[in-house]
Parts: sequence; C-alpha cells; structure tokens
Amino acid sequence: MFTILTIEDNVELQKEIKDLLISVGYQVLCAQSRADALNYFKFNKIDLCLLDVQLPDCSGFDFCSEIRTFFMNPIIMLTICNEEDDIITGLRNGADDYITKPFSIRILLMRIETQLRRNEWQIKKNTQIIFSGDLEINFDTRKIYYNEQELKLRSIEFDICEILLKNNGRIIKRDLLFESIWDCKNKFIEENTLNVHISRLRKALKTYRGMQYIETVKNFGYRWNVEIIKN
Repeated sequence: MFTILTIEDNVELQKEIKDLLISVGYQVLCAQSRADALNYFKFNKIDLCLLDVQLPDCSGFDFCSEIRTFFMNPIIMLTICNEEDDIITGLRNGADDYITKPFSIRILLMRIETQLRRNEWQIKKNTQIIFSGDLEINFDTRKIYYNEQELKLRSIEFDICEILLKNNGRIIKRDLLFESIWDCKNKFIEENTLNVHISRLRKALKTYRGMQYIETVKNFGYRWNVEIIKN
C-alpha cells in the first residue's frame, strides 16, 4: 500500500482529499504546516507528497526545495495559482507535477497514479551503485570504496555524502543539511561538528584530478563536485 503525505492548511479540503485517497486504497498522512510535515518525514516511509503552495509557517516553494534535500519520491504541488511563472517556480524547486485548484478528482487520481508508476519504474531501473571519480558508492550497503579499498566512514559521514550525491551537483545550504540529518536520521550535529565531519570526509575521499569531491560554496553550503556515473 502506498503512503501519501498531504501538506495542506485548509483542513476541510485536506479531509476531502484524505477520504478520497483512502477510498481508492492509499494510506494517508495529514500535515498542516512545515513543522508537522517534517515530523511525518522523520518517522514514516512516504511514497508521494501533495504539497500546498501556501503554508502558515513557510512558502510551499521554499519547502519543496528543502524537502528535495532528503526526499527523492514524487512531489505534486497544489495551488490556486495558475500563472506560468508560479508553475515554473514549483518545478524548478523540485516538484514533479503541479495541479491548480479547484481540480477534478479524476485528474488528481490520475496524476498521483502516474507519478507513483513512474517512480516505481525508475527505482527498478536505477542501480544502487554509482561511481564518481575514483569512488564507488553503494547505497544499499552504505559503503564507499576508493580504488576498491573500503573507506572507514562514520554513519553520519555517509549520510552527508548521500545527501550531496543524490542532489547531484545542486548546492545544499548548511541549515538544510543540518535539518536533513536531524529529521531523517534522528541525529543531531552542531555547526562545528559538521565542519569536522566535512574535513574528515575530504581527507578520506582524497581528490580527483586536483578537485575536491565536496566543494564549499562560501557563506552558503556544499555540493558534490565530481561527475556522477550510474552503473
């Protein structure tokens, strides 16, 4: 059974969506704010997220970008905005699809089914082993190899690599990196501790053709700096 998280501050509309999705066999979780949603992401396996653009504690566009630092499954944005610029903003911030209110029940169900089917196919297609420079990264075993030698990394250091790798060159803000590790792995790290882990990682990963694998973007965050190749 697929689990869908709805993030919508209109409680009445959210209940209608929940009842509809349950009636066709989905499991549904309901959040009315960013804070609520992060708790659900922390403790549940979520297959698809329905995200409203207007939330009481943040912009849905910004939250979509934040979710994308740790959530790889489909995100469908729901909004009354149908301006082309708003749609483009949503898609650029990581949304997979965009539905404007009011929407047809049949259209909503079709869009959800399409995204879930596409995501299942993608998961089956994609290998869990990738390569970058001299590194082999296995997400199933949570191990990284340098020239076939396993690197001795701490669990939290693999978490940092995984977030950067899965965002494939996108810059990840420091505060989003903090929250991703805390919310998804139930761990907490202080700012100076993050600096220490990044330093340890750079030493362990070495360099590739003179490039650091993890690039610091000054006053902003980090990104993976070497091309990623899927097996």
